[in-house]
Amino acid sequence: MLLHTYTVMKPVPVFLLVFVFVQTARSQYAPVQQKALLVKRMIELNHLSPRAVDDSFSHRLFTSVINRADERRLLFTDSEFKQLQSFNVRLDDELNSREWAFYTQFSVLYQRAVKRADSILQKLTAKPFDFTATESISTGRKDVFVFAADVQALVSRWNRYLKFRALDVLYDISSLDSTGKTTIKTILSGNEQRVREQIKKNESRQLKRIQEHTTGIEGYCMELYLDALAGCFDPHTSYFSPQGKQEFQEQLSTEALSLGLDLDENEKGQITVDKLAPGGPAWKSGDLNKGDVVLSIHWEGKENKEMTGLSLEEAYEEMEKSRDGKVIMKVQKADGTIKTTMLRKEKIQNEENVVKGFVLAGEKKIGYILLPGFYTEWENETGSSCANDVAKEIVKLKKENIDGLILDVRYNGGGSVGEAMEMIGIFVDEGPEAGIKTKEPKIVYLKDPNRGTIYSGPMLLLVNGQSASASEMLAASLQDYNRAVIVGSPTFGKATMQQMFPLDTTIRKPAQHDLNRDMVKITTGKLYRLNGESAQKNGVQPDVVLPDAFDGLEYREKFQPNVLSTEPVAKNSYYKPLPALPVADLAAKSASRIKGDDNFKDIQRIIALMIARRNRQETISLKPDDYEKWARQNDTELESLKGTGLAAGKLFKPGNHTADLAAFSNNEYARELNQQWLDDLATDIYIQEAFQVLCDLIKLRTP
Repeated sequence: MLLHTYTVMKPVPVFLLVFVFVQTARSQYAPVQQKALLVKRMIELNHLSPRAVDDSFSHRLFTSVINRADERRLLFTDSEFKQLQSFNVRLDDELNSREWAFYTQFSVLYQRAVKRADSILQKLTAKPFDFTATESISTGRKDVFVFAADVQALVSRWNRYLKFRALDVLYDISSLDSTGKTTIKTILSGNEQRVREQIKKNESRQLKRIQEHTTGIEGYCMELYLDALAGCFDPHTSYFSPQGKQEFQEQLSTEALSLGLDLDENEKGQITVDKLAPGGPAWKSGDLNKGDVVLSIHWEGKENKEMTGLSLEEAYEEMEKSRDGKVIMKVQKADGTIKTTMLRKEKIQNEENVVKGFVLAGEKKIGYILLPGFYTEWENETGSSCANDVAKEIVKLKKENIDGLILDVRYNGGGSVGEAMEMIGIFVDEGPEAGIKTKEPKIVYLKDPNRGTIYSGPMLLLVNGQSASASEMLAASLQDYNRAVIVGSPTFGKATMQQMFPLDTTIRKPAQHDLNRDMVKITTGKLYRLNGESAQKNGVQPDVVLPDAFDGLEYREKFQPNVLSTEPVAKNSYYKPLPALPVADLAAKSASRIKGDDNFKDIQRIIALMIARRNRQETISLKPDDYEKWARQNDTELESLKGTGLAAGKLFKPGNHTADLAAFSNNEYARELNQQWLDDLATDIYIQEAFQVLCDLIKLRTP
């Protein structure tokens, strides 16, 4: 506007125009530059092992910014990308000097691209999609930067993308007919407009999140850049604006009736499970985990509501349609399996009965405890104690004269170091539990805060690829002490600790949680095992390995960009492990059973199929018949590998300990929820195999 005014009034020398532009840009973007330099300096001061800000760092930062801004390659044209690409290995120079040009260009181009995308979307969805055209779309990895040649090509790319999304939804609708007679073509005319409007709404919502950000689109660009900068040091170092920090710390209300779960929306516009409130109905069901896609909810006495196409706000409205009735929730897990669970709203209380124990009565009487999550985060070393709750549950199970104990930490994403230490102390008498390496050269070993144990009998820890951080600390320590047999699949591989710091280089201590300022979450420590190894990147390797469908997905720590490596240190010489467990014999017996188990055979074939699909590039026709043929072939390929996925349920009979039975006497909902638990326990193939492994251990240890 300033340039235009000067141009109208009188001729202005070119050098003056350039000066005015540079001064305006410098004035506008100086705060971002200042914050970027502060983020870099804060991380360099406090990070466990800060990376050098060099050309390699610059390339990673450039790649991260572009991928975060335009992951689907639907915003920038190739010429716009090439303008930004000239900074590929120059961003380190900007962060190490007074230059500041990339962000200026990026922000201008990005804001323009988002507005243009919104315009393209509105235009393309204003009329019916033409499914008669000979068009296709390619799938596969997006490791390279391939952008539309020009705006016309970008419109074509959007058109094909939207048609693909429409065909995907139409196929899902046609698949609801179990007879198989309904096809996309037969329902196209009656559903095309509704589906088109649904996709328009979903895509518009994604763009409005950027355009109508709480701090404006410029604030969105700033947060994107600064968080990408922080993330280049490692996957768990992050930048938070005051607003983002507030959202990060929000906790579920414990005052009103609630299902005890937060919802979120993924990049496909699907409604997903986000946070679970400890002790809430969703937590206690044992069926739901962060990232599950919510397919439908069905309140008692009301119509079943499909969640496809709903906004986050609309999804929450559906969750609030009943105050005290039962709801059947259907979700899709990360490995593609469908799970149905029954919930009822409760007043959430983070206290008694958050952890539940059961008795598995079969060849042996085995206690079972599921701990789907810790109650605190790495950043918060205070709060309610899940270790204390587990201890209480063990005391109840011991009164049932159990022969052994299974502690299930599958899907447990972790908690605080303090919680993990307390948990280890339940089973280990005394001695060091884990080592922490910070910027200081010497490793500090954490010791058991309490002498003695609560349970010293035969024990098995059940893990999977989503057991992370504190869960891995627990698994590693129990394995190093030969205290428990670790059964399942390799764990996630996050053995780092983070702390929150205000964006202020004069403050060197972790931040208080009520500071209303920009913050940086920084990786300040790495956890080490007593044997000198670390679970960082590669996870804890189980003693007895079970096939896990998640093994076909690239989601573990080692697949994250900028992941920290791990280097072994000297073994701790002060810890005294118990006598070695017969893990080789147990693994051999388990492998023999797995080899002949149809369900585990199915899982192994599914893993192979998922890996093959992940690595193959496909070209999909956007004509209804061709698309449907492709989709049905994919479904048939997967379904042909799947059995029931359920164990026969004959190895043991799940039951409750005496203390729980009294609580069910006058509570019908509690009885129904408990029966759902018992049914799940009886048919979970992993618990079935864990039960047999623990029985083998007991027999091998019996003279």
